[in-house]
Parts: sequence; C-alpha cells; structure tokens
Amino acid sequence: MRSERGKMETKSKVLVHLLRFTGFADELLVPMEITQRGIADATGVKLTHISRVLKTKISEGLVSEKKAHVEGIRRRVKVYFLTRKGMEKANEIMASLEKIRFPAVVDGEKRDVDYSEIKDRVTAGILEVMDMVEKEGYADVDSLYPQPVGTALVYHPPEIERFVGRSREMEELSSLIGDEGIKVLIVFGNPGYGKTTLLFNVLRKFAGKANMLWYPVNGKTKLRDILNAISSFLSSLRKPGLEALLFENRPVEELAKAIASRISGTKSILIFDGYGEMRDEVVEFFLDLLQFMESIEGVKLILTAREDTPYYSRFYGPKDVEKGTVHEYHLSGLSLKDTGEFLGMKEGDALKKIHLFTKGNPALLKMLLNRDFEGLKSTGRFSIEEINMLLYLSEKD
Repeated sequence: MRSERGKMETKSKVLVHLLRFTGFADELLVPMEITQRGIADATGVKLTHISRVLKTKISEGLVSEKKAHVEGIRRRVKVYFLTRKGMEKANEIMASLEKIRFPAVVDGEKRDVDYSEIKDRVTAGILEVMDMVEKEGYADVDSLYPQPVGTALVYHPPEIERFVGRSREMEELSSLIGDEGIKVLIVFGNPGYGKTTLLFNVLRKFAGKANMLWYPVNGKTKLRDILNAISSFLSSLRKPGLEALLFENRPVEELAKAIASRISGTKSILIFDGYGEMRDEVVEFFLDLLQFMESIEGVKLILTAREDTPYYSRFYGPKDVEKGTVHEYHLSGLSLKDTGEFLGMKEGDALKKIHLFTKGNPALLKMLLNRDFEGLKSTGRFSIEEINMLLYLSEKD
C-alpha cells in the first residue's frame, strides 16, 4: 500500500481515486476525473505510468473500461470504473488509510489526527489530504474546502403575508427536524391551518446549516416532475443526477435506491408540500424511498399533508411510526392568545366566540380580518347569520 519512502503506491492511489466516482457508472455524461488524463492529474502520476497501472488493474478484475461522453470533450473517450472486486479492494485500502495519523491544523490548532476525524469537515479526498501532508509536512484542514451546506432549491415558495404566534409549534418542529432518529416527518393539518407557512418559517432556522429542496405537490403531480427536481438538487450538490436512469426508464425502486446512495451524508432536507391523494406512481416512489431512509445518513424527508389524506396514499404504516422512522405531527388551529394577536383583539367574550367558531383556523381569521364576506361564505362553514355575527364581534374591540 505504501512504498519504502512512505508515499502511497500508484496502484492504491488509482483505486482510491476511482472509488469517489462509482455513482457515475450509469450516467450518460461523466466527469473528466475518470479519464486517463484525469486520473493522472488527481494522483500526481505520469500519464504513461497510469496507462500501465490501469491495464494491470483491468487484467486483475479490479477496474473496468468503457467509452463514454466526457464533460468538455466532443468525442467519446475511454473512462474507468471500479468493478465490485475493485470496490472491495479500494474500501480495504481506505479503511487502512483512515487510521494513519498525521499532523494537521484544525480550527487554528496544530495536532495529530486521522482522516476519519476530518472527512466530514472537507470536500477534499484522502489523496489530496495525503498529498498535502507529503508536500507540506501537515494538512491545513481549515483551508481544505469546507463541505457545501446551505444550498437551497425552492420551487414556488409560499407567499407569507402574515405570521403570528405558533412559538410552541415552531419549537416542537425545530426539535423534530433536528432529531437524527426521525427520518421522515409528516406534518398533518386541516386546510387553512397554515402547515406550509409554519414549516417554511421553521426551516429558516436551518438556512446555512442544511441543504434544502422545497417542492410543492398535489394530486396531479407526476413522478417525473418530482424526480427531475431531485435530480437538479443532486446536481447542485455536485452529485450525479438522474438523467441517465430516467432516460433508460429504470424501475421506481432502482431510482429510489440511486437517490439514497447519492444523497446520503449531504446534510439535506427534502420537503414536499401538499401531499394528499396522490398518483399511484408517486405513492410507490415514496414507499420505495422509505425502505432506504434508515440507511441514509444526515438526510430528512418532510411532507405536509391534509388530515383527510386517504390511507391508500400513505406510503408508510403503523410499524414505521412505532419504530420511530416516521413521525406524525398533527397541527391544530391557533391558540386563543394567538388568535387575538392575529386579529388585533384583546382577550374577552368576543374573542372567545370567534375562536370557538373558527377553531383558530388562520385562513378563516385572515378572511375575517379582511372583512371578506364572500370568502367566508364560499367555505360553506357558516350561515349568513354566523358570518355577520363574526364580522360584528371582530370589530367589537
């Protein structure tokens, strides 16, 4: 693995380098780093020597070769991937390398570390770190490109005109999102209860601390739309997208598995807002994705859903909830105090009656605040007399 001079052998460097690109094996467009030139540049080895090493590794069954389209090159060229046997060998090398201690500067302090201690702090691979150690005598972790966290891909962000109260709910949801044991969080609530507004405000606390994809869905949403959004999100994280798999019409379970392997460890939150009575293909996708959620590190799936979401659209069961993989959060209306704050009313009999009739539903309170008679009438919840009474009570203060 290491030569007498203490440097990594070229064959080990090549296998470890290729290990970082196993996710591109099925892609139509692959990065330059898995061409002979790219491997030579990454390992710091002469191109002629890399060619000989690759031939040896192919004959040993550790590396496979094929032609593919490469970013920045018009014609197809030879690219290289690890075989299953090669992955096993590369992982063995990685396991040994991660135990080697070396001098490093971490948070301004110089101390001995091993790669496993710092790999979550840097995007640099172990080859880059070891190369720095060989050249400089130590690794400056503070300069090795911190992991990109804070990428946000938001489709149709909600318009938030008024948001008051909900301090308890904000705190509870923040805690649930931060709970690593919960992989899937479902926020249930009746129409107009402000699920979207509440969650969007809670997620602002995680800005810069997690990567986020926000995608609104409804009963007409196609699986292809969801997959395209996830593919774009993966690309924004410098991960392989799903273009090749979608082009080849791979099975849903295979797509879910590919997403799981590519997004794991990225500190991401995937939010799908408006889940309800969905297409069968969408339900099947989330059912398949759920199978992999426990093994995905640092990723949470969040859905907002109506309380009346039919059970045939729910992709999880009581066992998933009992196990703790899935957590259901049921949102109620605004409290009496928050209702008063929303309407600008003091606590009293008038406010209590309004709260009793509206159950603190923010959508209804907004209509009441705007004196929207027709809007209140269109809900079908109140008689004409009740609407007039509510409008009268809301002005009594």
